[in-house]
Amino acid sequence: MKEFDLKQFLKKYRNKSVDFFRFPGNYGDSLIWHGTKNLFSELIIDEKYVDINSSRYNNTLLIDGGGNFVDYYSDIRDFLIKKSFLYNEVIILPHTIFGDEQIRVLNNISSKLVIFCREEISVNFLNNKIKNANVYTWHDCAFYNNLVQEPKGSGELNAFRLDKESRLQKLPSSNKDISLKGYATKPLDEFIDKIYPYKQVNTDRLHVAICAVLLGKKVKLYANSYYKNKAVFNYSLKNYNNIEFIDN
Repeated sequence: MKEFDLKQFLKKYRNKSVDFFRFPGNYGDSLIWHGTKNLFSELIIDEKYVDINSSRYNNTLLIDGGGNFVDYYSDIRDFLIKKSFLYNEVIILPHTIFGDEQIRVLNNISSKLVIFCREEISVNFLNNKIKNANVYTWHDCAFYNNLVQEPKGSGELNAFRLDKESRLQKLPSSNKDISLKGYATKPLDEFIDKIYPYKQVNTDRLHVAICAVLLGKKVKLYANSYYKNKAVFNYSLKNYNNIEFIDN
């Protein structure tokens, strides 16, 4: 496993302009986007937003981090199939990646390819199958958010997902899936406000857990339908003393 500090890697693009693809996502994904924006701002990187129908502005493409490049979703896969040949360099920011279809797409990219994975399982998967790419591990870009800690609060927030990534047989009666009502580039205020009043957060939403950890809440992170939550916990979150993983 080769770690590469993402901030150090991106310093080569300081004061430069890059194309940036931010795929659709839920409110939790906004934590990634805001963290990425903080990193770009610090390095004075000018991101030009592109989508599957837009023009190319620069020779370097950065794809925001997350969990979209897996069998459950097709946004990044479709974008790369249609657009990757336009770029001299393609950089995928810290992601969870699995599935043979993703490998097929990556191995057909002719551009210089750099992939950051946010946990070790994805790295091992790519290292066994990828042909021409530099693959590194680094932490989810959500950790580039600077949140004010407020461990005080009362009661517990149950924030479990309602979609195909859920692994629970039965949801708590008081469940509030706070990631649903929002989008990946929405301001974080409402998201944080929904977590802020509580002392403890129970969730299988990875970025609800990360946000709550950064706020200083006590957190129980439950497994999702595949390895993502456990793998990110083992790589990044287990170093925090206010979270535990529940492999239900």
